[in-house]
Amino acid sequence: MENDVKTESGDVPHSGHDDVCAFLENLTGPSRGRITWLSSGTSRVSIGADRMLQADRDVSSKPSSTACAQLSWSGEEYQIEALSGSDIWVNGRKIETAHLLHGDMIEFGTDGPMSRFRLCGNSFPTSWPVEEILSDAVAYARTSRRPIGPRLSNALFDSLRRILLETTIVFRLSVILALMVLTTFVLWQYRSDIRLEQRIQKEAMRLEAITIALAETRQEALGAGELAELREQLDLQLNTNAERLDSLEQRQGSSARVISASTASVAFLQGAYGLRQAESGKLLRHVLSSDGTPMQTPFGKPVVDIDGKGEPIEFQFTGTGFLLKESGKLVTNRHVALPWTNSDQLLAFERSGLEPEMLKLLAFLPGLPMPFETEFLASSKSADLALLSIAASATKDRGLTLAQGVPEIGDEVIVMGFATGLRALLAQAGSDFLTTLQEKGETDFWMVATRLSEQNRIAPLASRGIIAQITNKAVIYDAETTGGGSGGPALDRNGHVVAVNAAILPEFGGANIGVPVREVHRLLEEFAVE
Repeated sequence: MENDVKTESGDVPHSGHDDVCAFLENLTGPSRGRITWLSSGTSRVSIGADRMLQADRDVSSKPSSTACAQLSWSGEEYQIEALSGSDIWVNGRKIETAHLLHGDMIEFGTDGPMSRFRLCGNSFPTSWPVEEILSDAVAYARTSRRPIGPRLSNALFDSLRRILLETTIVFRLSVILALMVLTTFVLWQYRSDIRLEQRIQKEAMRLEAITIALAETRQEALGAGELAELREQLDLQLNTNAERLDSLEQRQGSSARVISASTASVAFLQGAYGLRQAESGKLLRHVLSSDGTPMQTPFGKPVVDIDGKGEPIEFQFTGTGFLLKESGKLVTNRHVALPWTNSDQLLAFERSGLEPEMLKLLAFLPGLPMPFETEFLASSKSADLALLSIAASATKDRGLTLAQGVPEIGDEVIVMGFATGLRALLAQAGSDFLTTLQEKGETDFWMVATRLSEQNRIAPLASRGIIAQITNKAVIYDAETTGGGSGGPALDRNGHVVAVNAAILPEFGGANIGVPVREVHRLLEEFAVE
């Protein structure tokens, strides 16, 4: 229906009643929305070429071919009469004559327009209330003889059009304001949903990263049932190492002396790092149940949260380091001092808004009952090296000397370290020690190392090999070692450090890669400048 109401005449004709006038409002066709006023007497209604209804007050002449109905005012109400040869439907019912009531739906002919009969005061309404517009739509949908699909779509779209164009300005402004508020809310909700989805994804990534990292760190943990099996697995290896060391001493007494003199300066490193949420600055902690025990998921994974009341979650690790003579410094690998930098999970941590943070890093020295706390000093940007500080009392009468020259291919090296970590130390400690730990339930990661140190059972393993290749960044040798030995010294026959053990090459028969000692000198110089 058009906003500018068009009528057959610019005047509002009087119906004959002081307060009432009548008109037909087209609801279909090209003339949709147009008004046809009805006179106080009798009017003959015809359909124009554009399906526009026309009310002709002259009823004395012969009806035209387009005339279809006659409406007359009886003094009380209007009556409609179908002319000969014309079909008229009122409220969906075909009629010959009918009395019209306000709101009746009239369909003129099989293909004619559908109009609604209205009574109003002597002034035509300039706008329509929403309930009238909706009433028109319902009446049209109920009485039209068109197929149900087009009928409903016409009713819907015409209602929307009229609400936008034929309601009051105040109502339209209110609708616009409401739409703006609704749009704002929808956008806010959409962004909230995106943020929620991102948080869920971030949390999923965080949990996945934590789960994988915990699975890796559990390799260092020891259950009571593992100890007996561990003893059986490593007894043969230790016997072999002992026989090998005896053979080494027999073949070359200087190697035995190097091992003996260097043992006290090789440290067993035991550490754990946690995760701190960057946004809140809080550490991830275990969530405790009502009885104070850490909660677990149905899959056996720990439940952690920044608002947990338990201990911070720990990612535990072990490694090797060695003291520098008269310096208060300890050398190790960067991936030992900062274990997360060599982890595939670092990127997942960062994406989850978590920052790794060292919680504790202890150095156990052979012959000393208590461990020493260490602090990170510096790491090399070009090599897998790091410097740690340690109490001056730890370096008294201890420490290794760095070689000044470069070794040659074919030179013998002795690699010292704590390969396999706690497992090797426990295997060396003997079955009585293992039994005592099991009886006392002291199989915790930290307690095991403490008890080993108290009983003077911290001692590195040594293996002998030959240098096979030397480059600017690596010294490659065949001395036997494995995980846990990273950060240990590779010594020449004078007991000087020529490399720092860093990695294993299993595809080359177990060959090891060491960081050349020149890189250690460079790191010390850079740290001194800083």
